Amino acid sequence: MGRVLAVRDLSVGYGGEAVLEEIAFDVQRGQVFAILGGSGSGKSTLLRTLIGLQPPLQGRVHFTGIGPPERALTPPAFGVVFQSAALFGSATLLQNVLLPLQKWTDLPPDAAMAVAMGRLRLVGLDRFAHHLPSEVSGGMKKRAGIARALALDPPMLFLDEPSAGLDPVTSAELDELIMTLARRLLVTIVLVTHELPTILRVADQCILLDRQARGIIARGAPRDLAARSADARVQAFFQRRAVEQP
Repeated sequence: MGRVLAVRDLSVGYGGEAVLEEIAFDVQRGQVFAILGGSGSGKSTLLRTLIGLQPPLQGRVHFTGIGPPERALTPPAFGVVFQSAALFGSATLLQNVLLPLQKWTDLPPDAAMAVAMGRLRLVGLDRFAHHLPSEVSGGMKKRAGIARALALDPPMLFLDEPSAGLDPVTSAELDELIMTLARRLLVTIVLVTHELPTILRVADQCILLDRQARGIIARGAPRDLAARSADARVQAFFQRRAVEQP
C-alpha cells in the first residue's frame, strides 16, 4: 500500500502557543483516515497545518509521491473540501468545477467541460450542472465541493466535517460516496469529523485528539477503539457521554 503522509514531532497552534504538541502519525495510500476529537481539541488547526494554510510551530509534514502542500505558483497536490463547501455563489456548479481546470491546465474548453461534467457525474450532480449553489440542497453543495476538489484528479483528498448539518439519509449517501472514492478510485482521504456513524462506517484508521492532553490519546481502527479501549476518554467519545471526574 505505502505511506502517503508522515507527520513527525508536530506542534501546532497560534501565536506561539501550542494546541497540539509533538504528535506523530502516518496515513497509508488508499486509506480513509479520520481525525477525531471534541471541540477545542485542535482538529481544525491540525487540518490547516496539514494542507499548508498554517505553518507548524515545530516538526514536519511530509507527503510521499504527491508533492508538497499547495503553493501559490504550483497546482495543488491534493483536493480540499471545507465544511461550508466554499462554492462561489454567483457561479453554477459546473462553473465551480471548471475553475481549477481553467487555472491549472491548458485543456481546450471542450475538454475541460467534459472533465468537469465527468466529476459532477461521479458525485451524482450532472443533472444539476447549471444550477447555482443557492438552488441546491446542503448535501448537493457538499457533493459539488467534492467534485471541484477532484477536478485535477488528485491522489489525496482532505474533507472538513463533510456530514455537518446534513440529515441522516443525506449523510449516509455522502458516506457511500467517500467509500466509493477510496475503494474504487483509490483516493486517499483524510477527514475531520465528530459524526460517529460516519466514523464507524467509512474510516479505516483514526487518531483521537484530546484538548487537555494536547495530543493524541488513541489511534487505530475506530471499531476496535470503541469496543476495546480501556481509556475512559476514548469510551466517552465513542459512547457520547461525559467523562467521569475522579
